[in-house]
Amino acid sequence: MATASKKYKDRLKGGLADKSKPSDFNRKQLSKGIKVELEHTNDKKIAREIAMDHLKEDSKYYTKLAKMEKKKSGRKK
Repeated sequence: MATASKKYKDRLKGGLADKSKPSDFNRKQLSKGIKVELEHTNDKKIAREIAMDHLKEDSKYYTKLAKMEKKKSGRKK
């Protein structure tokens, strides 16, 4: 995985995670985030960057988002 981090290139300038690399984040949270963000883009690299920005703001962003969505829908997953 270290190889992927060395090859990482920031494609969206101005985000909270601009000076970060994927290995700086919890792998499980980042994976959840990429999956969520792929609902808004077909580009996995862009989805990863958006997820990293959200996780920089809150390291449990996608766990909290899932809980809010579950509560809103009124069903348990």
